[in-house]
Amino acid sequence: MSEAERKKLTVPKFSSFKPKTAAPTPPNITDSRNHKDDDDEYVREKRPRHESRHHHDRAKLRSEHRHHHRKGSHGRSQEQPLVEKPDMPRALDEKATESNFYFDKKGDPLIRRYGGNDRSRVPIYHRGYRGRVLGSDGYLVVHRDGPQERFSIRMPGEGSSTWRDRALFQAKVHRGKPKRIRLRDQTNKIESCGAEEDFVPLSTSTKRRRTEESESSGNERPSYRSIEGKAKAHEFSDSDIDFDSDSQAEIDLDMDNPLKQRSVQLSRLVKEHPENIEAWLELIKHQDVLLNAGQSLDRDVTKAEVHSFAEIKISMFESALAQAKKPEDEERLLLGLMLEGSRVWSTSKLDNRWEEVAKKHDSSFCLWKSRVDHKLTSMSTFQYAEIKAMHINRLRAVSKQGKVSASPDPGHSTNCSDTSRYEQMIFVFLRATRFAYSAGFRELAIAAWQALLELNLQRPSNFDDRTPSQIIDSFKDFWEDESPRIGEKSAFGWDYYVRASGAVDLAEPWRDEGFIQGSRDVYKSWGATERLRATNARTPARATDDVPEEDPYRVVMFSDIEEMLFIIPSGVVPTIWKQLVDAFLLFCCLPPAFRTSGWTEAAENDMLVVGSMSLFENDVLLKPNEPDVMDESKKTPVFRQDGSRFAASPDLLFAGSDWFSPFSGWTSTSKTLDGPVDLTWLANALRLLASSKGLGELAEYSLSIEAINDPGSIKKRAKAFIKQDPTNLRLYNAYALAEVAYGRQEVGQQVVASATGLISTSNSSGGLMLWRTWAWMDLNAGNNVQAIARLCAATDGALKDAVVAAPSQLLKAHQSFLASLESQILSGKLDDAIVTAECLALLVYLTSQEGSEPTSEAQGSISAAMERIWTLSSEFCTRGQSMSPTHERLLQAGARLLYHHASRGPFRRAYLREQLSQFIELFPRNTMFISLFSWASTTFGIDDPVRDILRKVAFANGNDCISNRVFAVRYELQKGNVHSTQAAFERALNTPACRSNPDIWRCYIKFSYARKQFRAKAKDVFFRGLRHCPWSKDLALEAYTTLINVMDEFELRAVFNTMSSKGLRVHVDLDEFVANHKETRAMYG
Repeated sequence: MSEAERKKLTVPKFSSFKPKTAAPTPPNITDSRNHKDDDDEYVREKRPRHESRHHHDRAKLRSEHRHHHRKGSHGRSQEQPLVEKPDMPRALDEKATESNFYFDKKGDPLIRRYGGNDRSRVPIYHRGYRGRVLGSDGYLVVHRDGPQERFSIRMPGEGSSTWRDRALFQAKVHRGKPKRIRLRDQTNKIESCGAEEDFVPLSTSTKRRRTEESESSGNERPSYRSIEGKAKAHEFSDSDIDFDSDSQAEIDLDMDNPLKQRSVQLSRLVKEHPENIEAWLELIKHQDVLLNAGQSLDRDVTKAEVHSFAEIKISMFESALAQAKKPEDEERLLLGLMLEGSRVWSTSKLDNRWEEVAKKHDSSFCLWKSRVDHKLTSMSTFQYAEIKAMHINRLRAVSKQGKVSASPDPGHSTNCSDTSRYEQMIFVFLRATRFAYSAGFRELAIAAWQALLELNLQRPSNFDDRTPSQIIDSFKDFWEDESPRIGEKSAFGWDYYVRASGAVDLAEPWRDEGFIQGSRDVYKSWGATERLRATNARTPARATDDVPEEDPYRVVMFSDIEEMLFIIPSGVVPTIWKQLVDAFLLFCCLPPAFRTSGWTEAAENDMLVVGSMSLFENDVLLKPNEPDVMDESKKTPVFRQDGSRFAASPDLLFAGSDWFSPFSGWTSTSKTLDGPVDLTWLANALRLLASSKGLGELAEYSLSIEAINDPGSIKKRAKAFIKQDPTNLRLYNAYALAEVAYGRQEVGQQVVASATGLISTSNSSGGLMLWRTWAWMDLNAGNNVQAIARLCAATDGALKDAVVAAPSQLLKAHQSFLASLESQILSGKLDDAIVTAECLALLVYLTSQEGSEPTSEAQGSISAAMERIWTLSSEFCTRGQSMSPTHERLLQAGARLLYHHASRGPFRRAYLREQLSQFIELFPRNTMFISLFSWASTTFGIDDPVRDILRKVAFANGNDCISNRVFAVRYELQKGNVHSTQAAFERALNTPACRSNPDIWRCYIKFSYARKQFRAKAKDVFFRGLRHCPWSKDLALEAYTTLINVMDEFELRAVFNTMSSKGLRVHVDLDEFVANHKETRAMYG
């Protein structure tokens, strides 16, 4: 090839080839400007190679455009001076200022709700100096969370905070798993560096690292034209890893994770001490923590992950069972094993395992209940007759057992106490009757309760020496004589019937209301007719009543309920009658009056017992609130909520519209239709019981029901109770509160004033309650000075008519309250101590001059008052009463004082949340504390404090319950949107506490159908609920009422056939009803 031809050949240009670096030139002005361009070139080199070619081309075009722009700018800069101060006229300055800034006299009305400014109305601005912070080596980094902006300082070498913060919000499973390596010992490298240099580098600067990488890249990595292809990221090889486990430089990168550290500790503990069952249970419980660690704000745990962790826990349970020696430990492990097995095993395998457990552990109540719940919620195996037989057999077995379970919770020992025996039998009876009621056999369930209450609480006193069979025979005569029974009009009880030798007036004949509800749609008509028949069935019929003859279950004979009844010995009745009454109230879907037993609390959380959420049904039909501009400080808490949980106290039983009431469910929507029984029937039953010998403590609760049912008769009922026990000052107090609750303030004050004249040494505790009530009356009316005088009069009767208390009298009252409180605590009179502590807290609130919280003339020192509440609370915790209803009533008094302070003037919401959060930590199921906490929290977003405390406290550590989930859904209805409300429903129904509750499923169905965007899914929700609650007739009837327009004829008939095949009560046969409907239409055209 000639020399000329060689000169004509040119080397092809590739983007991977770079020209050699030119010789360094002296620094000039343009170096500082080109430095940023060099950094950009370096960043472009570090971009991932997998970006698309189009993206690369666009970046190249933008780079060329910037290159030309810089050349032009450089040229102009050589012609202009380096520093130029433009002469801007003052008029332009003023004009710019006037256009960009103005006086805002109203403010942003939504800033309280969203916690930040409206970014669309904020002028655009930029921060100078690339985020450098004056006086610091770091950079300002702004994190935006919706409308809120937060900042942090990023120091040099920490990397990009943008990518770091984004990674924090990514799900754990989406992140790349770090490679577990053991780092080599770097001692040799440091020594070699010291040999060449006169210093030891503590860190490598970024500039130095770039130089080293660029110098070594040509020697170690293949070029783009290499036969190995495009250069790849360096991968770890065996030569890079030192497998010497004894090396001092070994670093476990995962040991920084506290969850994994805890796993290692627990695993080591069960390996070294396999007989430690508590360690096994802790390790198994820790698996749930690990499972939930994979959750994030935008991702829930998948079913596959739940299945995988369930298999892990099953293996752990089986390993622990091999080491269990005590029956209590074996009970806890078997209960957990079967629960996890229900998520993994097939139906046949699960049934076989339950049969094995039932044969080996027939005396365990927890295992029996779990087995019944399994059969109850299995659509394929459920049968009404079988579940009813299981409850009846349990009643017979417990009555014959030598040792019985002492607690409804697993892991407790057994004993021979008759109290424990009949506590369990009452619980089983409650479940059996609620199950029969839900399955449609309403008159049977109510008749069973009539018989049990008459048999044990109205039993004649001269029957103590009779045998159980003789007692049953005598009671059978009373039942079949069809005399008025408890709850019915003119009923005086079995005892009165025996004393009168049966000479009592017969009950008036009953007539059921209309039979057929007309409609063009035959299935809709059948559904309405079936509901009407079910409402009529809440009162057991007699042979003389006018009821449908084709309904064989309408009249309840003694033989229908005999196998469910049991006789409580006379010596056990005084210690167990409160639990029996509480169980009866729970059957009627009302809060318990006493809650003296752990069995009562267990019943409050039972899926078969909780029901009749008529107020919640109405709430879900309302449209969720749109963002409003109303000042949050002007809103009041939601005082009326069904499914609420409180500790009963007089201020709650007789609460007005401005405070929480336990009677906010069906009693507030319809007294005759929405409840399991008619409210008048219930009032009659409680009045008869409260008038019986030894049951006088029920009078307050009975009077509260009378006030709701018929406010006009409260004076008559109160006088009747007071006449029976004229020295009972609690009845005077209840009557006064009832009058005040219905707006008769003067009458209430007159009652209290007259009752204070009856105070004596024997009833001093009731007298202090009267003074407290009187002080609260004045306090609510704004008469703080008069309230102080009432509190001083509580310690000195001579000050009864005083208007203003002297300083010496204040000091005397304060010392007297302190002395009484100390004496009551030492003697164990904790109920009296609560009243004294509340009076002391009120006195301190109204008179103390010290406090850290803002106050006004209408307020007092809330911080000083709460210190008194917390002092007594610590005493309760020290004495092992931290979870007692007495302690809960104390904190409810503190919550009442907090709300009074906040509603009368300025207050800090942060202080309220701090106090209420401590209340919730102690009693996470108390609806009052959670509702007030929600009211004190005005923000709603990702970091919403209400959501946070629900997730961390109310739903965690076994605190999850139906009332908390209902509150969470209601909270989303009030402050969220339809999607957040739907998510709250889904989360609730995915938990064991709510999964098999028919009322929540019914409310979810109504909610879905009422929203157009969810109406198509309402049918799917219905079938899901029916699969989990096959015993609920009310849930099945939703197909013929709420969903009648989206169900086809085949589906409607399938639902009816399912009800019939499972043994549910059906009043009207569907086929006959459809045939009659067709004949009627043909007859009338």
